[in-house]
Amino acid sequence: MTPMALALGILAITIICFIWEPFPIAVTAILASLSYGFFGIVKMNTVFAAYDNNTNILLAGMMVVGASLFHTGITDAIGKKMVALTGKSERNIILATLIVSCLLSSVCSNIGVMVAMAPLVTAMCVAAGIGPSRALLGLLFGAQFGGFVTLVGVGSNAAAAASMGELGLTPFGFFSITPFGIGVCIIGTLYFTFIGSRMIPDTGYIPEFAKTEKKELNKSKATIASITMLVVLAVIASGIKAVPMHVAAVLGACVIVATRCMTLKEALKAIDWNCLILVGALSVISTGVKNSGAGQAVADLIIHILGDNPSPFMISTVMFWAAAGLTQIMSNIPTILVFMPIGISIAQQIGVSPYPVAMIITLAGAASYATPFAAPQNMMTVGWTQYKFLDFLKIGIPMVVLTYLVIVGLIPVFLPY
Repeated sequence: MTPMALALGILAITIICFIWEPFPIAVTAILASLSYGFFGIVKMNTVFAAYDNNTNILLAGMMVVGASLFHTGITDAIGKKMVALTGKSERNIILATLIVSCLLSSVCSNIGVMVAMAPLVTAMCVAAGIGPSRALLGLLFGAQFGGFVTLVGVGSNAAAAASMGELGLTPFGFFSITPFGIGVCIIGTLYFTFIGSRMIPDTGYIPEFAKTEKKELNKSKATIASITMLVVLAVIASGIKAVPMHVAAVLGACVIVATRCMTLKEALKAIDWNCLILVGALSVISTGVKNSGAGQAVADLIIHILGDNPSPFMISTVMFWAAAGLTQIMSNIPTILVFMPIGISIAQQIGVSPYPVAMIITLAGAASYATPFAAPQNMMTVGWTQYKFLDFLKIGIPMVVLTYLVIVGLIPVFLPY
């Protein structure tokens, strides 16, 4: 059996187990990642190395910093004030979450935005007397929508621009994707607020970082916790190379424990280990699919489907769905790097502008809504919300369709062939 057949077979079994849950999701993810190692699809000595990555370190550090807001009593105070503005309506809280996360993630790392906002969103829901799971999933979608707005909104945008330069094209500018991103933000926010959130249940799960006894506001410690959070966020947003995001988060966690805003025992308890296990294991699955050659096989199939003289609309449709489909099971940057040279080559062969095709591939590669392992932020949201594989499919597939409609509708206006 070929490595690709093995990789896809293991993936299929993993998805079935995610749906039916004969074992806890974390156990299934670990067994799947080990299977990729046993069959040589990834190196066995790298299977558990995937748990020791910058994303997990960032998450652990920010979970401690975020939990300090609960331990010092400030989130309860902020939550009540925010609920005074939004009311106790879950819809209003979800809408506010989506708008703010869209704005912030257009210029900041979407993972950074999520780990910063998650404590406040949770506090709002607790103050309103509702479960936080739907609002936290709204935080994920808002952060993803915002990533479409500027070139720095998500890492895959910059990777796409770099790939264009290597292929001899002028890379997209900072605001080249903005019209498409605004369209996705508006349509996506309306969809999730009024339709999508009704398609999934409130799981009733409270994230580990928020599981603390209700504490009275300690002004001095609350001030330290708040300043620490703001400084960490400022460093993350600035993109200072000397202090990467994960280092800033760990330094922030050290400040929290050193100043006794939390004890070391409380800090360790605030870390959602289930979330970190999922991120590590699912990263191995994504790498295994990439290593198996599945991406190149999909690309070869596209060339066969398109034939010798495809229409621009056919290129747009096939390229979008191929890239969007693959990015649900494989990291978005490898997906874009696989499809970018193929799409540009096809556009040049039939004499149309390659820039619309490059834009479609860039945006489709970032439309990672429909599975838990489509992106690291999806993986950590599973840990925060306990949503199942089918929940992601139910709410994510319609959003991929809406993204496609927005893109093909705006391409003729802002970036014609």
